[in-house]
Amino acid sequence: MIRKLLKEAFALIPRWMKAAWIPILAVCTGLMIFIALLQTTLLAQFRPFGATPDLMILFVLAVGMRENEKWGAVFGILSALIIDALGGTGVTLLPILYFAVGYLFPVIAVEYLTNSISVRALFTLCTVIGKMSVSFVTALVLLPDESIIVLLRYLVLPEAAGTLLMALPVELFVRLCLRPFHRTRAERVSDLQLF
Repeated sequence: MIRKLLKEAFALIPRWMKAAWIPILAVCTGLMIFIALLQTTLLAQFRPFGATPDLMILFVLAVGMRENEKWGAVFGILSALIIDALGGTGVTLLPILYFAVGYLFPVIAVEYLTNSISVRALFTLCTVIGKMSVSFVTALVLLPDESIIVLLRYLVLPEAAGTLLMALPVELFVRLCLRPFHRTRAERVSDLQLF
C-alpha cells in the first residue's frame, strides 16, 4: 500500500526534476557560494603573501575536471560574474578566462591527455599564469600611474603565489564534496547495507 502511494507520488514529479544532475547542480552552487564568501571575507582579511588568492578559478578548474567541460563552462561564467559583482571593479576579462579554464582544460584532458595528477598540476599552473595576465592587465588599466615593477611585486606575484598555495585544498574540497555522485553502484549499495 505504501509502496503504491510512493510510486504514484513519484509519478507526479516532473521528469526534469528526477534528473541525476539536480543534486550535482545544488552541491556545485553551494560550493560556489561558499568559496566566493570565503574568498571575499576571510582571505581578503588574511591575505597570504600580501594579496587575496583567487579560489574561484581553482573551483572552476576542479569542477570542470571532475564533472565535464559543460559544467566547467557554466560555473566558470557564473563564478566570474559573482566575483566581479562582489569585487566592484566593473566589467573585467574574468568571464572569458574562467570560461576558458572551465571548458578548455577538461576537453584537452579528455581528448589529448590523461586526467592524472601531473596534468592537473600543469593545468593549475597554466590557470595561475592566465590569472596573472588578467590581473596585470586589469591593474594597468585601473592603476595607470603605478610602475610595472610595483604592480608585479605587490599585486600580481603575491596573488599568484597565494592561488598556487590554495590549489590543493580547493581541489580536494571539491573532489570530496562531489565524490558521492561518482561512486559505483556496488559502493552505494554497500553503504546502504551498513544501516
